Amino acid sequence: MKKLVSLSILLVTALVFTGCAGEEEAIFDKPAAERLNEASDLYSGRLMASPNGWAMQLYPTYANEAPFGKGYLVLCDFNDDHTVKTAMNNELSSNNYLEDTSLWEVIADNGPVLTFNSFNKVMHIFTNPEDVGQTEDEDETGEGIGGDYEFIITDAPADASYIMLKGKKRGTYNLLTPMEDGVDFEEYLKDVKAFQAKMFPSNAPTFNVMNKNGEMYKMAGADDQIPNIYPYDGDEIIDESFNPFLITKWNGVYHLRFRDDIAVGGDDGSTVQDFRYDESKDMFIAVENENCTIEGDNPLRFFTQTLENMNTSTRFQWQSSSLMSDAYKTKYDALVANLASKSLTLSNLTLRKSGDDYILRVTYRNKNRNTTVDYKYSISSEADGITMTYQGPVTAAGQNTYDQLPALQDMIATLNQKFTISAGETAFNLRTIKLTSAADPSIWFVVTLY
Repeated sequence: MKKLVSLSILLVTALVFTGCAGEEEAIFDKPAAERLNEASDLYSGRLMASPNGWAMQLYPTYANEAPFGKGYLVLCDFNDDHTVKTAMNNELSSNNYLEDTSLWEVIADNGPVLTFNSFNKVMHIFTNPEDVGQTEDEDETGEGIGGDYEFIITDAPADASYIMLKGKKRGTYNLLTPMEDGVDFEEYLKDVKAFQAKMFPSNAPTFNVMNKNGEMYKMAGADDQIPNIYPYDGDEIIDESFNPFLITKWNGVYHLRFRDDIAVGGDDGSTVQDFRYDESKDMFIAVENENCTIEGDNPLRFFTQTLENMNTSTRFQWQSSSLMSDAYKTKYDALVANLASKSLTLSNLTLRKSGDDYILRVTYRNKNRNTTVDYKYSISSEADGITMTYQGPVTAAGQNTYDQLPALQDMIATLNQKFTISAGETAFNLRTIKLTSAADPSIWFVVTLY
C-alpha cells in the first residue's frame, strides 16, 4: 500500500515539473544573452530618441544641505556611436561652462543600467572622492559629494517624453526631460542660470509664499535651491522642512521641480512636485494641481516693513531714467538740467531714515566734490499704498538749494502724495520696488534697496 502511495506521488510530481517546464519554455523562448541584448538595444534607443539630448536633474544624495543634497542641471546627448556629450555650469565647475565627451552603455544588472563607462569630467565630478571645496571646514576626502555614475533606468516611455533614472548606489531619482531641437547647450544653461538668479537671488531680502490648497507657507532661503518651507505663521526652526528643487526649461516655459513630492493636505494624500512659471501672473503654478502656487512676497508689506526697520546703512535709491515713466522722467531730466545750469551734476536721489523721519537726500557733484542736501517727509502706511507728506528741508543749506532750483521744488512736490506699491520686475526679488501715483498712474518710478 505504501508503495502505491509513493508511486502516485512520484507521478503527480513528474506531471507538475513537466507542466512547469513547458510554461518556462513559453515565457523564455530566447536565450538569456539574446534577451539582455534586446533590452540593452531598447533602452539605448530610447536614450537616443531625443534629437538634441536631455536635461538631467541630478541629485547626488538625499541630504538636505549643499552641496550634497542640492540638485545639479546636467545636459546629456547620447549618440549612436556610444559617445555622450555632457555639460553643466554651476559651482562644481567654478560657475563656468564645462563640457566633455565620453563613452556610455546600457548594461544588464538587475534591470537596465545606464553607465558612463569612460572618464567624463562632468559626470564623474559627482563621484570624485576628493575633498569638496565648497564646504570649507569639512573634509570629504574618500567620499566627495557621494553621487553616482551608474543609473538604473526605471521608466523610459517610447514617446521620449521623459526618462527616469535611479542612482545605483544612492537611490536618488533623476528626471531627464528632452532638450528642444536647435537649442545650444551653453546658451540653455546660461538662460536657466540667469532666470534662477533673477527669481531667487542670493541677496533677495525677503521670502516667497507657497499656497497649498489654501494653506499658506513661507518658502525661505531659495537662493541655494534648498528652501525651508514652513507654515506662514510658524517658526522657521521648529517647523523647518528643507525641500531641494531645480529650474529647467522646455517648450519655452520655465519649470521649478522639487526633488521630493510636496504634500498638499487632504484625505487623499495628494502631492505636487512640478511647478510651471506663468509670467503674466508672476507665479509658479503646480502642474498637478492649479490650486497650489508659489509667488513672491507682497510688495506693499515688504516695502512698509523695510521702511520701518531701515537704519543708517540702508536706503532706497532712484534708478536710471530708463526705470521711470515719461511723465516722471520729464521732472527728473528737468532737475538734471537745472543743476547743470549751475555747473552741478546730479549724482543720485535716495530715500533714507533718520529717527522717525524719512529723508529725501539729493546728492550732486561740484567738480570733484559731492554735496548732499536733505528734505524731510513723514510716511504713513495704508491698506492700498503709502502716503508721503513733505515736512521741509533739514538744514539751511537745503532751504537755499531748494530756493534756487525750481525743478527740485517740482520733484519734492511730486513726492508729496499717495503711491501704490508693486514689484519693480518680479515679486520674487523685491530689491526693486515700483511706486505709482495713486492720483495719476502716468507718474511712476523704480527704486532699489541697498
